Amino acid sequence: MVRRQLLKSGLLLSGGLAAGSLTVISSLARSGYAEPEFAGMNGWINTEPISMAQLRGTVALVNFWTYSCINSRRPMMYLKRWHGEYGPLGLRIIGIHTPEFRFEHDRSNVATYIREEGVLYPVGLDNGYETWAAFQNDAWPGFYLVDRNGRVVLAREGEGYGHEMERVIRIALGLAGAGPMDHPGDDPDLSRIQTPETYFGAQHPTPQDVRQSPRPGTAEYSFSQATGPAPNRYLLDGTWSREDERLVLVSARGGLRFRFSAAKLYMVAGAPRTAAIRVRVDGEDRPIVEIGGPTLYTVVDGNTYGEHLLEVGADTPGLTLFSMTFG
Repeated sequence: MVRRQLLKSGLLLSGGLAAGSLTVISSLARSGYAEPEFAGMNGWINTEPISMAQLRGTVALVNFWTYSCINSRRPMMYLKRWHGEYGPLGLRIIGIHTPEFRFEHDRSNVATYIREEGVLYPVGLDNGYETWAAFQNDAWPGFYLVDRNGRVVLAREGEGYGHEMERVIRIALGLAGAGPMDHPGDDPDLSRIQTPETYFGAQHPTPQDVRQSPRPGTAEYSFSQATGPAPNRYLLDGTWSREDERLVLVSARGGLRFRFSAAKLYMVAGAPRTAAIRVRVDGEDRPIVEIGGPTLYTVVDGNTYGEHLLEVGADTPGLTLFSMTFG
């Protein structure tokens, strides 16, 4: 399964949309796939249960996301704005939270993020991936624009489509056409990110330096085992337990070194009690990052793209690392 893709497209409409009219959308809808449904939901937040039939006669944007994913979080900026701006004009935004990690199945974790982020539109909990399958989605985030007849007329997976989607939303609502959008931050330039998403658990191939003989289960590692690390590889220090989807610090102290190419680094992590992790980038101390409940944390909030060496130190057994993503 593809995780948090940046630039994959699942296209039902051509990219141009220069003609820009509801008639164009309606004619293209006839070639769209069959009407999907919100299937097997595990509950809803901000609403009573919703069916696709209840959305008939409205324009709906269905967004697949998961709360610890930076690629899902960045679009929240314009999704919340669209809810406020176009909601009164007939747009319904429906968030479908389909988790990857086990902690993302927890309703309270999702609800906490929704409250803190100020998400006011309905969110359904798709823990069993049934709605994900009904829409034939395969990436976070995924976007599906549904016309007033219940047909999917635009599908996009990944980031980079904010301006395009807003133009099509305006067309579907019968508003002024496809002029330039006034929000350049909606489609950030991610082309300078050179390091792929990095996982720590045993479910994925590990980018840990092979000189440390990485393996599942509990093992003791030392920075002295290897110099470096090489680009897009990491080294561990201390005793760590590698489980299916996570890496857990067992010893009283532990460390990580990772060489990445980006400006920002986000870490999906958690701890049984608040863990203050020490951070150095290219030999310079950065602010301490406090890790608590499992979620996405900003570890490096830089502006300079290029290769950087991250060094992390922690004194909290139980500190748990899931993945790293970049910006």
